[in-house]
Parts: sequence; structure tokens; C-alpha cells
Amino acid sequence: MRLCFIGDSYVTGTGDETCQGWAGRLCAIERQAGHDLTLYNLGVRGQTSHDIALRWQAEAQARLHGRDDGGIILSFGANDARTDATGHPRLALQDSLHATERILQGARATWPTLMIGPPPVGRPGPDGRTRVLEQAMAALCARAGVPFLSVWAPLLSSAAWCGGISRGDGLHPGGAGHAVLARLVRDWPAWRDLMAAPR
Repeated sequence: MRLCFIGDSYVTGTGDETCQGWAGRLCAIERQAGHDLTLYNLGVRGQTSHDIALRWQAEAQARLHGRDDGGIILSFGANDARTDATGHPRLALQDSLHATERILQGARATWPTLMIGPPPVGRPGPDGRTRVLEQAMAALCARAGVPFLSVWAPLLSSAAWCGGISRGDGLHPGGAGHAVLARLVRDWPAWRDLMAAPR
């Protein structure tokens, strides 16, 4: 199976000393379990949902066109909620949701699609805005029929995740935190269904 992981710096694996990130660690676990996976990491650091909406389709088509064993894994939103130089979120909530809806509609029309919510960083200011967006994204996915995994509560209570962020750049965890997120996705029923799907 060929999987495109599309998103921001968390998808890229920023902060992970091994440069695998949670997506690489997740696919390594599945390959060790006998699943034949090809990982395309299409994360771009600093991008908002609007930025991703402009590029994702061409990038996915270049890798999955004409194949019946493709899949799309989406995870973004943290950059939308971060503030710019004026103190305002980089994207208004409705603009974030509009971009996300466009991505969801295009992806699910062609490939099996899953979405993982944006993660917390353990600070009230950015977390408050990101949490509102995360909940709105969950509702949007429910309406679109796209499985959505909220990782908010388990990551907020994870010493590996929050501790790694505080010891690092203040936004990204180290490898141990990415490993926690990889295990959360691995145990998600929608992910397990994707791994079990006939090809």
C-alpha cells in the first residue's frame, strides 16, 4: 500500500532525533508486522491548511495516480491557530474549515482517507485556539464521512510529548513523543481497518 501523509511539521517529524517522526515510526511498526507499505511524507513545516489545500492534490496524484492501493493520511491545523505579528491567528477559524473541507472532499472522492487532529503543545494560549479548531475539524470529518482521531487528551497527559516539547523548541517533541503519537495511530480502529483492507 502506498500512503501519502500530508500536513505540517508534525507530519515531517520535526524534533525527532532519528528524523523518522511519528509517520515514519508508524510505518516501520507496520512493516515489521508484515504490511507492505510505501510511505510518502508530504509534510511541510510552517504550512497552514490553506497552504496545504493549494498543493496536496498534485503531490498525491504524482504518487498515487492510477493505483488502487493508495491512501491519504491528513494531519494539520496547528499553524492555523498560531498567532502572527499582529497577535491574530494566521487563519480565521472559518477559513481553516473551508480549506479543510476542500481537502477532505477531494481526497475521499479518490482514495481511502483518514485525518488525525492537530496536537497540543502544553501551553494555554496556543492550545486554546488549536483545541477549538480540532473540535471543529472533528465535526467536519464526521459530516464528510472521514474517520478522525483526536490525539488531544492522550498527548496532553503524555510526559514524553509535553516534556519533549519543553526541552526542545517549545513546539515539537523529541523522538519519544513522536513514538507516543505513532502508537496512538497504530491502535486506532480506522487505521487497523486500513491495514486490513484487501489489496
